[in-house]
Amino acid sequence: MNVEIAQRLAELRRARGYSQETLARELGLSRQAVSKWERAESSPDTDNLIQLAKLYGVSLDELLNVDADVAEDIAYENADKAAGVAGSNAQAQEDAARLSQAVDAAVSASKAAAQAAEAAGRSAAIHAGVAGTAPQEKKRKGPWRSFPYAVAMVILFFLLVFLGYAELSWLVFLTIPIYNWMANILDEAREREDAPVASTDAAKGDE
Repeated sequence: MNVEIAQRLAELRRARGYSQETLARELGLSRQAVSKWERAESSPDTDNLIQLAKLYGVSLDELLNVDADVAEDIAYENADKAAGVAGSNAQAQEDAARLSQAVDAAVSASKAAAQAAEAAGRSAAIHAGVAGTAPQEKKRKGPWRSFPYAVAMVILFFLLVFLGYAELSWLVFLTIPIYNWMANILDEAREREDAPVASTDAAKGDE
């Protein structure tokens, strides 16, 4: 607001015997608002100017006591403030739109993550099902592979240690992989021998 108008408002207030607090109560405003008017930091709007004119018993021209150029400046300031308010509203709307887009993006990302987790769960279930059927496809152990040779070697180890052959007792563990290799060969040979017999029995059963 123009400094001359600010001084005019302060002079009229003092001439009518009002303090800033009293005037603020009459207008329904804060004392800080009146103080800003008189320091030219802000301008009263049209409604406040009309109330001041009535309260001081003067016309708007006498209240302002400015020439045409000053009046134009006041009008420009008011228009500039209105534009600033409109700009603030536009910025607020733009911020709200950006926030809405961010929320939509977060929701979409959450849905995508949920779908990915669901797909991963289905994949894990399928793999678990396949893994669960694997033991069923494993070949049945034959008599040689079923024999607890490793347990027997552990017992033999302690027996040799007890008899005083501790230096050589560990050699018994070297025979375990040899036994497993031989057991696989013997059981596979046995399975090959039993296969023709099983096929013959199945054919007889069909007849």
